[in-house]
Amino acid sequence: MKFIHTADLHLDSPFLGLKNNVLPNDLWEKVHQSTFDSFQRIIDGAIEQQVDFVLLAGDLFDREERSVAADAFLISQLNRLKDHGIEAFISFGNHDYSTADPDSFGYPDNTQVFGNQVETKEYTLSDGEVIAVSGFSFDKQWITQPMIQDYPQAIGDVTWNIGMLHGSLSSLNSPEANYAPFTLSELQEKGYDYWALGHIHKRQALNDQKTINYSGNTQGRHINESGEKGYLLVQSDDKRLDTQFVPTAPIIWDRVTMSLGDLSSDQLVESILEKVADLHYSQLHFIRIELSSETAVDTDLLTRISNGDLLADLQDINADKWQQLNCWITSVEAPRVKNLVYSSIDQEYFNQAKTETLTDDVFDQILKDFSKQPSFIKDELSSAESKQEIFDQASTILQENVANSDPEGDNSK
Repeated sequence: MKFIHTADLHLDSPFLGLKNNVLPNDLWEKVHQSTFDSFQRIIDGAIEQQVDFVLLAGDLFDREERSVAADAFLISQLNRLKDHGIEAFISFGNHDYSTADPDSFGYPDNTQVFGNQVETKEYTLSDGEVIAVSGFSFDKQWITQPMIQDYPQAIGDVTWNIGMLHGSLSSLNSPEANYAPFTLSELQEKGYDYWALGHIHKRQALNDQKTINYSGNTQGRHINESGEKGYLLVQSDDKRLDTQFVPTAPIIWDRVTMSLGDLSSDQLVESILEKVADLHYSQLHFIRIELSSETAVDTDLLTRISNGDLLADLQDINADKWQQLNCWITSVEAPRVKNLVYSSIDQEYFNQAKTETLTDDVFDQILKDFSKQPSFIKDELSSAESKQEIFDQASTILQENVANSDPEGDNSK
């Protein structure tokens, strides 16, 4: 038996924040097409590897109201699988939830779509082995009940039992736990040979045998989804399953660290571009420049970073050189320094003010302001990575404001 486990395609993702007047049009086209290109490479891999079937574990589309183009593209790829005798199993997640009759989607007859209640579909492979795949599709954005309780125990008279589940560990102390929560022990107690999980965009195995896996998303969409993205190729060896990651994403998000040293603002732009050129990217990268410094940073430079002027200067040059560099600089992060001693405030008081200001309660209040925004915006803001990024940026602004508050060192204010 050989199959592909993939999830979180997010076809037609809007890539919020990237479409602007700075990004060159031809580069934007590559960005917009990237989710489609990655999925096409997955189907290419399924055909080349001659897999028996493909599991698509939720969030195939970025939104419930999928575009005509995205829907047509998915159908065309499913038809490619059909032409090569490869079965497809689909469950919809919290982004592309649906209550429609699966027969209304117009998918080819090699495609089996799970309904809104947990069900099991059996399929016989060419060698006579029988697989039983259990799963369900979201019928709404939020499913807080543990759907894992509805999954049946492993069937004894089939060769392989597989579970598909778009959801998250209930132990997570975050909004992620509002999506069909489960525990690892609940998965293991079902006795399945493999669990194909979706929803969490970081690729990871939840057990030592690597048979309970998040495949991650197929194309990173921002800096907190960095690194290679793709699919998991699973093959049987007697009764053991081996899992291999195969990259397919055309764009890689990454961080590049760089010491600020004694560079001036103008020198810094040139130095950053030289650093990027020396990396010799063979594949298109979208990167964040993370500056470091052992000492307090010049306030004028901090201002140029926080107000976006430094990034604007970089991107102005990057717009002409992105093809040569195979890279686009998306952001610049101000230096984090361990000790910031100012004439107007002691480091201890700065740290105390920072701790009291940047709290979980403050962050939760910020999230409430986005309650009426689309779900994908709330999802991204709710992640631990986004929270840390927001706090880091706020800390930089605090640092800048403190440094500028009293240049004469008057502590009476």
